[in-house]
Amino acid sequence: MKKIRTIEKAPIFNKPLQKLRVCAYVRVSTNQAEQQESFFAQVQHYTSYINSNPEWSFTGIYSDQGISGKNAAKRPEFMRMVQDAENKKFDLIITKSISRFARNTTDCLETVRKLKLLGIAVHFEKEAINTLTAESELMLSILSSVAEEELASISQNMHWSNQRRFKKGKFSVTTKRFLGYDKHKNGQLVINEEQAAIVRRIFKDYLSGLGAFRIARGLEADEIINISGNVKWAESSILDILKNEKYCGDARLQKTITTALYNRKRNYGEAPMYYVKDSHPAIISRDDFEKVQELMGARAKAKGNKEGDREKYTNRYALTGTIVCGNCGNTFKRHIDNCGTVAESVCWICNTYIIGRKNSCGVGRIKEETIKGLFVKVFNQLYSNQAKLLGDYKARLEMEKLTELDNERIAKLDEEIEKLIKQERALFLIEEKGYADHNVVKTEHEELVKTLTQLQTERSDRMAEINKRDNRMVRTLELEAVLEAQGGNLTEFSDDLYRNMVEKIVVKERTKLIFHLKNGLVFEETYALKRGHDIF
Repeated sequence: MKKIRTIEKAPIFNKPLQKLRVCAYVRVSTNQAEQQESFFAQVQHYTSYINSNPEWSFTGIYSDQGISGKNAAKRPEFMRMVQDAENKKFDLIITKSISRFARNTTDCLETVRKLKLLGIAVHFEKEAINTLTAESELMLSILSSVAEEELASISQNMHWSNQRRFKKGKFSVTTKRFLGYDKHKNGQLVINEEQAAIVRRIFKDYLSGLGAFRIARGLEADEIINISGNVKWAESSILDILKNEKYCGDARLQKTITTALYNRKRNYGEAPMYYVKDSHPAIISRDDFEKVQELMGARAKAKGNKEGDREKYTNRYALTGTIVCGNCGNTFKRHIDNCGTVAESVCWICNTYIIGRKNSCGVGRIKEETIKGLFVKVFNQLYSNQAKLLGDYKARLEMEKLTELDNERIAKLDEEIEKLIKQERALFLIEEKGYADHNVVKTEHEELVKTLTQLQTERSDRMAEINKRDNRMVRTLELEAVLEAQGGNLTEFSDDLYRNMVEKIVVKERTKLIFHLKNGLVFEETYALKRGHDIF
């Protein structure tokens, strides 16, 4: 007979409910006064609104001021909020609207989905959407797309508005980063005489023959404050000042444009530019400004720099980019010691050493004439002993060909790869006909792909080695032709010969340089330091 026992119900205790942890996100896109008022009103509203609900626990406000909503990654407070969500610091986010949260559909949906997986809801007040409800995804997708289109429309309207203003010669300049001018209360530019004196000095020094580098060092030596409020002057800043037409009272408008992805870039003719003459008071006479532009052009031309040909400018010296530090792996840069004096000399210095001095890299500097002299020495060694040096090297390459080429292995790899590809096709056919279960086919296919990848990688590595060896042989034959065309020892450094022959120079020590030629040959050269001219 069945026995039945009654289990009494458990007593109910008055357990307090856990409060919902709530935060808010607010954003304004500009620092204009009316938007700042809106920003503070939003912060005050959400602080009061959340604290007034007895079932909520206020966890704070995340706020981005003067930042566009088109890119989440550029909103620090938004990114901090997402990070805090991952650390489960709150349960609910309240925000004014979708357009305040994000004007990019992808950012909006990805963030909401990420928060949803964490069990965190976002409540959009204007649209009355809670992202944890079932119907929120579709509505959110539609409304965030509308917000993105609204941004595009605003951007287009601003573009046309700017175009109209530019055509009329009207423009606005922020003077926070513009040395020499302040902005009058009516919006017009007025000369800041204290800063203008610095601008005049820069133009005067350049016209007197000084370069941008020496002008910058002179300003630092005299402890002249730059626009950022410190005494460190960059050479690029000097050049920007010298090129700026606003200092002679003119204004070139629409120098930069916004791309379809809302990024700013220089306008290289994609959009019209407008030149407004005598738009504001000049600090520099037009005559002096034009003389500076002519002088800059002449100096650039003398150095081999052409407008629009930055690669040629960067590599105008044969040694550029070819000298590598054996200590830290950084490249060497050209440097002029005692510039403008009788003791002026050119050297090459490890870039790490330049940035961090000896604490970062102790290799130091090498005189340019020493590097060039050592190259001449390497060339003459090759020329005098080319029969032995190049003959032995070609014989070694031929031996490597016999041991590394391994035609049989390449053929075997091709055969195995073709076989696996046929097996892959057969697997797909078997599944299509319904002869095998999908999961079984999937498992076998994954193993097949794994093996196929390994074989293809091995074949690629072998072919790369073969091509490398073949390239060394071709380069060696080219080197023989170069030596033959030279017809004798070098007496001085040749840019063309260096570029044709040398892949890189590794500086193992300050007095030990290893020349890696493009055909694979390596020469180690040493020298002794000496004041004036090194000995090698």
